[in-house]
Amino acid sequence: MNLFDADELARLWPQPTVSDDKYSRGVVGVDTGSPRYPGAAILSTLGAVRSGAGFVRFCGETPKDAVMARCPSVTFGPGRVGAWVLGCGWDEDADDPARLALRLADGCPCVIDAGALWVIDHALAFLGWHALPVGCLLTPHAGELARLMAVERPEVVADPIGWASRAAERYGGAVLLKGAVQYAVDDETVLQAIPGPAWTAQAGSGDVLAGVAGTLLAAGFDAVEAGAMAASLQAVTATYHPGPWAPDQLADWFPEVIGAF
Repeated sequence: MNLFDADELARLWPQPTVSDDKYSRGVVGVDTGSPRYPGAAILSTLGAVRSGAGFVRFCGETPKDAVMARCPSVTFGPGRVGAWVLGCGWDEDADDPARLALRLADGCPCVIDAGALWVIDHALAFLGWHALPVGCLLTPHAGELARLMAVERPEVVADPIGWASRAAERYGGAVLLKGAVQYAVDDETVLQAIPGPAWTAQAGSGDVLAGVAGTLLAAGFDAVEAGAMAASLQAVTATYHPGPWAPDQLADWFPEVIGAF
């Protein structure tokens, strides 16, 4: 197992050059939120925008005006996408398997969070596939991983790396297991993210984190590295700005932290 540190995070974080444009920096598609959880859509979109995505395209169910109020650079509707952010704020709707299948069908790397986790098997069956597209990242916390793997939460807590590895093998991707200690795991690698203050354990942090991971997947990072880097950025930012900052406020500090790399 490798433990991430701030120097490694700074070394790896993508820095644009004069030859880059908005497309080469990565296009992130965001299909998140629902009428019940509109904030998740805004938070995940904000995570992508503030972490350096060149282009963010919102295709979720939250009203355009709500997203525009916080992220006016975002575009809306279908188009070119390099990676998807999916599941944040989905409300376990009967249409969710088809919603996930539609995005998986693009063949792009995907961040699969929250409500999309429960319908992976149904979406794959819908497509006639046995595994996710190459480069996908699942981002459950311990309770979500337990539900996904049909075990009790204490089993995951007792063996977090083992259960994350099993989930990664089952779906052919990588898993970022969120929590006080965060592990990014695939079939070959275990990375422990930089730890952050306990203030970050609050509703909405995972939505922002998913957006950051989407930025890194769209920039070309493999899923396990993207997971560890996204979690580490959030932790480092919270460490530099201690206190009960809300997840969207911490996201607003990302550019300052990244700019110091």
